[in-house]
Amino acid sequence: MTQESNRMKGRGGWIWLGAAFLILTAALSAAGQTATNREDEQYLCGQPNSPVKIEVFSDYQCPVCREFYLETLKPLAADYASGNKVYIVYHDFPLEMHQFSRKAARFALAARRLGRERWLRVADVLYKEQAQWSQDGNIEAVLAKALDPTELVRLKKLAADPAIDAAVGQEIMLGQSRSITSTPTVFIITETGRQQRVDSGIPYPVLKDFLDRTLKR
Repeated sequence: MTQESNRMKGRGGWIWLGAAFLILTAALSAAGQTATNREDEQYLCGQPNSPVKIEVFSDYQCPVCREFYLETLKPLAADYASGNKVYIVYHDFPLEMHQFSRKAARFALAARRLGRERWLRVADVLYKEQAQWSQDGNIEAVLAKALDPTELVRLKKLAADPAIDAAVGQEIMLGQSRSITSTPTVFIITETGRQQRVDSGIPYPVLKDFLDRTLKR
């Protein structure tokens, strides 16, 4: 499905998706594609040699992405950051249907140049305050809640660099090369190099249950 409205089905949709996900994971060790490692990946937690890698293609203006980031990825990072059990990689994939999502992605990628800690602050506030900046595109006002004035000046300067917009374009091309048309799209990759794709968010209890069972093997 390519339209966001077709994917926002309420909590009933989450339950259905969770059941479907559990069925899909039964074939995880026998199907999929070998994942590639990138030294410049944006990561939320873990190390590349962790037994499970999760790649997320997400759009800051997508309401479903917001829910997945705040309710699944954030607690997942908190619970699995220690011990390098899971490596969570984040990719920007702004959709054309969202007027300000590419601008948000530019700020996020620019924040990477200020360091991972500042990037995480920027990502958090973009999702938490999505309803505010999605109305008028005034992302700078939202970023001021997460950065001090000096950091914000530096970030705005970096975001204006054409190289940042080119980097956003590269992220989009990466997603397109993997046939991504909607967000969030999630790839779960085991240490055997096999991967399973889920074309939507995953409720945290479902994903946690899968990870706990996988990590015990």
